[in-house]
Amino acid sequence: MVIASAFLATVGLADYVTGRDVSLSVFYVAPIALSTWFVGKRVGLLFAVLSTVTWFIADDMGRPHTQPLVPYWNTAVRVGFYAVMVVILAKLKVALEHERNLSREDPTTEIANPRAFFEWGAKEIERARRFRHPITLLYVDCDDFKLVNDRDGHGVGDEVLREIAQAMQGAVRDVDFVARLGGDEFAVLLPETDPAGAQVAVGRLQEQLSREMARRGRPVTFSIGAATFSAGLSSLEEALREADRLMYSAKTCGKNAARFKVFGAAAS
Repeated sequence: MVIASAFLATVGLADYVTGRDVSLSVFYVAPIALSTWFVGKRVGLLFAVLSTVTWFIADDMGRPHTQPLVPYWNTAVRVGFYAVMVVILAKLKVALEHERNLSREDPTTEIANPRAFFEWGAKEIERARRFRHPITLLYVDCDDFKLVNDRDGHGVGDEVLREIAQAMQGAVRDVDFVARLGGDEFAVLLPETDPAGAQVAVGRLQEQLSREMARRGRPVTFSIGAATFSAGLSSLEEALREADRLMYSAKTCGKNAARFKVFGAAAS
């Protein structure tokens, strides 16, 4: 807003100095656009009015016209044009933000997709490495989910995935991040979570998921791999590989189970 105000003052001064022989109307667009995009529509409309008033004082006030209503008409036209521009810009920003959110949202479950998970997770991995804080990644696979699709159809399968996603979000903390990786596989990143915290988090997650599936009569259980890193984690891909191996171990040993492993200094 400060930049937009400075820009408007500069344009107004230049308009006053150059006089009516040089038109600077187009430059008034810049402060209006800046204030609309970075602050909001209301501020953009305020700058539309301020820009029009500034132009009128610097370029049109006192100028002779063939009709006395001409300056008021010109002012109304100008402020109307600027106002329309503000509304269009505000709607464009909302549309872009909506598209940006959709590009990071799984369309079936309406939770984060892999792109959002990797973007957010990379930051948390870097923060954990910098401050040497523990971090835990859970890899969750839905046992026998294929039976739901084969027996009841993919529509019911999608409904089950939404139920699972909602249950998982209800079982974790606000600082944790739940994402669908694809198919019937989910991931949960638990910042600042040590091995004991991982045990608690997995227990809470298993309880919530089991209760939700039983309540709805779904024949789905969950195999979970929990990889806790105390130090030396190089990337989110590494964490996913280790958690995936643990999940696969739980799945091959009878399903509906969790496997835990600590990597780094605490592992010894």
